[in-house]
Amino acid sequence: MKRNKKAAIELSMTTIVVVVLSLTLLIMGFILVRSIMCGVINLTNDIGDKAKSQIDELFGSTGGEIQCIGESGSPVAMFPDETNIVWCGVRAPEKSEYKFNVKPKYDVKNSIPETQLKNWFESMNFKRDISPGDEAVKQIARLIIPENAPSGDIVLDIDIYKDNELISTKTVNYKVSRKGFIQSAIC
Repeated sequence: MKRNKKAAIELSMTTIVVVVLSLTLLIMGFILVRSIMCGVINLTNDIGDKAKSQIDELFGSTGGEIQCIGESGSPVAMFPDETNIVWCGVRAPEKSEYKFNVKPKYDVKNSIPETQLKNWFESMNFKRDISPGDEAVKQIARLIIPENAPSGDIVLDIDIYKDNELISTKTVNYKVSRKGFIQSAIC
């Protein structure tokens, strides 16, 4: 009988140790998950704030009436076997008809042959009445780049007309680049 009591006590102690360790690990897991989730939420808020500041920088007090993506900084990536879009934003002071004519700029910067580049455009012109307060980004051109397209730079000139009067010409820079295996599997 004495041995049974010892075995019961040992089994009870082992059970208590296992339960305490399990609870400790469970609590530590909850803390870890909580800290990861809080980090992700803070990161999302930071990204949102930075995106807003980038938009404010584009349309700041000195930003101007029209801004296009790819106008400044590094060339914007375009991917083969996808529909790629050229975007511009308009901050209209009064209701006017805006017309965007997109044309490839063929000079030293463009490494894609002219004959290929022209075939990639699905649409090259955008025309629409824009009112004050309509600050949504506009899709002014669409390019469908084939899967076998060469990598290289694309430079576009965008002639912008307001009520049939040329008000600006913007030069935007893009580059055809390939996605990596992991990026293409996820995105």
